[in-house]
This record gives sequence, structure tokens and C-alpha cells, in this order.
Amino acid sequence: MRDLSPEFRALIEAEHSRVCWCWTITRADEIMLGFTDHDRDLTVGGVIHYARSGLTPSAVDSREGFAVDNSAIAGALDHESLDSAALAKGLFDGAQIILRRVSWENPDITDTVWAGRFGKITRSDNGFTADLVGPGEALNRAVGRVFSKMCDARFGDARCGVDAANYPEGTLCPRTFEACQSLFNNTVNFRGFPYLIGDDAMQAGPDSQAVRDGSSRYS
Repeated sequence: MRDLSPEFRALIEAEHSRVCWCWTITRADEIMLGFTDHDRDLTVGGVIHYARSGLTPSAVDSREGFAVDNSAIAGALDHESLDSAALAKGLFDGAQIILRRVSWENPDITDTVWAGRFGKITRSDNGFTADLVGPGEALNRAVGRVFSKMCDARFGDARCGVDAANYPEGTLCPRTFEACQSLFNNTVNFRGFPYLIGDDAMQAGPDSQAVRDGSSRYS
């Protein structure tokens, strides 16, 4: 449960609602834009939030702990800063967004419901839909290399070191150590771990015939 200020708690506990939604967006070019579903413009945090923006949020999913907390927002392109050209230029890609509930009588009284950034943006003829990605999404990405017996370089790139121009167009590498050795003589640049022990070796029992002299099992 969020810790609401006494002023905002009094608003939501009143008999009649005097609260509206406000969205504050910081684009990739650091321009801040504000929109509200109220019937007149409001200034919140020094930013004018324009009415009739056409923005509509889905149910905000804000979770505790490290769970992914994503949502979505839909909008009609009925404001000059939300035109298709701005979307096409990528000005809203990864844009930061803050969703607040605000008192329209006193916009200094607010409650921040959710904060995150724009994810995938899908455009239509007269509007758009954007995924809202919460802070927890960063923990859902793989970072660094994956330990695998297969080479993780792209054939012909700098890590691979093979000049793809010397091979017919469309040549692909099976990404195995054996292929790198026999087909390309390029084991020095192999970007995998060919001697990585797999589950079969980990689960295998002792072999009574195996030589146990401390030497490499792969020699």
C-alpha cells in the first residue's frame, strides 16, 4: 500500500471525486510534455498538462519486489506534440513517463501512481499504442555472455575474424568447434566453450575402466 499524503487521502475519501489523471512524458530529446484527462489544462510540477490529449492508460500493474510491472497507454494523435512525424523520428522511443493522480482544484496535491518508460510503440492511422515498461523490466534482460559449447560470434564479424568475402554468398557456420577447426581453420577465434561439461557428464557415475592419473579427459 502506498503512503498517501493527508491532503490526497482526504481527496479520495471525499463524497465527490475531484481527482484526474496526468501523464508527464520526457522525450528522447529531453523535451517534457504533459497531458491530462481533465477538461482544462493543468500545470503540474511546472509543466503544462494539456487537456483533450486522447491518452488512455490500461490498468496499471505495479508490483512489489522484482516482478515485472508493465502496463500500456493508448492515444489519439490530436495534439501537435503527439503527431505521427514525432513518433516516426523516434522521439518517443524509450521516453520516460510518470502517471499521477492530481487534484484539479489544487494541482500541487498529487499522488504518483507509476513511473517507467515507453516500450514498443505501435502506430495506426489516427493513433498509437505504447507499452509502458516499469523499472523491474531491466532485471528481466540477459546481461553478458552465455556459456555454451556453440560459438556466439556472427560469421564474418570482428570477433569471428573470418573474411566472409572469401566464401560464397550465404555461407553459414554451424557454430561448432569442429566446424571452426575443419572448415575455417579458425579455432583461435572460436567464441564458445567446446569443453564445457554438460548435464550428461555431471550426472554420469564413475567409470571403473577410466584412467585416473590427473590428466585432461580431453587429451
